[in-house]
Amino acid sequence: MIELHRLEAYIADKLDVSAFDDYCVNGIQIEGRRDIRKIVTGVSASARIFQAALERDADAVILHHGLFWKNSPHPMVLTGILRERVKLLLDADVSLLGYHLPLDAHPTLGNNAVISRELGVVNVSFVAIEGLERPIAALGELPQPLPFAELKQKADELMGSDGLGLDFSPGPIRRVFILAGGGGGYFNDAVEAGADLMITGELREENVRAAEELGLSIYAAGHYNSEKWGIRALGEHLKQEFDVETEFIDVPNPV
Repeated sequence: MIELHRLEAYIADKLDVSAFDDYCVNGIQIEGRRDIRKIVTGVSASARIFQAALERDADAVILHHGLFWKNSPHPMVLTGILRERVKLLLDADVSLLGYHLPLDAHPTLGNNAVISRELGVVNVSFVAIEGLERPIAALGELPQPLPFAELKQKADELMGSDGLGLDFSPGPIRRVFILAGGGGGYFNDAVEAGADLMITGELREENVRAAEELGLSIYAAGHYNSEKWGIRALGEHLKQEFDVETEFIDVPNPV
């Protein structure tokens, strides 16, 4: 068992939350009961994951994509879907915590770090991207060069998806740039880092021709599939550090 605000303070320190100028609330978003014995983790807020947490008698839910975002059309209005989601947690006295950029950038628990580790990428370092001074993208090398098709197959098996693969590199894949989520627009950062391949979650239409012209191959797993890793790793870490039960809830999303 751990007290809610002690849990928040621990995660804030572990993920260096204060170092990020994020566009969402990192930390407690809804305050529930004081004592935490069971934590449910997941990628994104939804009634479905909140209901699953209640069915499992969770005391807190920790998500990568929480409920409150500065760029929402009406961030101060509690109506519609948002009201119903909040009501589920308030009625049950269950807390909600969210961690966005800090859980992308962390060098061991972050999405990019875990993906690189699971893919067997070596000599990994972390680099900043345009508009964000804090190093966030993982950059590393494959133990041996691989044809793009072979690497895509390996990534598909890891991600549990049939990702979008665009083979624009003139040769085998050696150097990999990993930026989970909506990272498709950072192709210039990948090329400047010397990567043959960028692994991300999703692309915009205009990213494709730009990558082609730059000779950068792209593998896009889907936003959700590329961001299951950090939140799951955080839950496992908390389970080891404290006397709490944690459970990752997978709510599959093809996007």
